[in-house]
Amino acid sequence: MEIAISEFKAKCIHLLKSTAESGEELIVTLRGRPLARIVGLPSAHKRVLGGQPDALGAGSSERALMDSDFECDWEA
Repeated sequence: MEIAISEFKAKCIHLLKSTAESGEELIVTLRGRPLARIVGLPSAHKRVLGGQPDALGAGSSERALMDSDFECDWEA
């Protein structure tokens, strides 16, 4: 898909997000001539606990945290 640089500037964040999700290539043009090619990158990590996918360590699971009893930490 081609888009003029003025429109790209106005919708930059939305266009970058949609390009990353769709995988479609976006060509930014200046006066009808190609200026830049935008290509989304695949997500390398699944977001876990605030974006720290390695914080749990090998072999851990989200289920282990969900089954954990954190109430004992708050008892006085």
